[in-house]
Amino acid sequence: MDPLSVSALVTLLSKIFDGATDKVGEQLWDDLTSVVRRVFGRRSTSVEAAKRLGERPGDVDATRALAEALIADSARDPQGAAQIRHWVARAERALAPEGSATNTIDGSVTGNVVQARDIRGDITF
Repeated sequence: MDPLSVSALVTLLSKIFDGATDKVGEQLWDDLTSVVRRVFGRRSTSVEAAKRLGERPGDVDATRALAEALIADSARDPQGAAQIRHWVARAERALAPEGSATNTIDGSVTGNVVQARDIRGDITF
């Protein structure tokens, strides 16, 4: 399974609060805060960061702080990390427009990269 990254979480959290997702975004936010409380406990950095973001929806600094807290808590708890990855996968599916493709490149790339949706046939470099 793909590792979690701060930049991917920031992007996903930003989509939830951008206003375009309405009820879907609200449900995803409720699901995330529930997972965070259940998995990491009420006194984790993720719970505190989620509370701050909930008080300031869409705030860039609060969004980044939550993403960083989720990464830190996930690094200490592999089972928690799996639950967060499961939430991320669900959220990405829910927020993706029908028929769209999402490609994320995080970090440095030392080889060729192709971003595409439907590929039929070979790709040669």
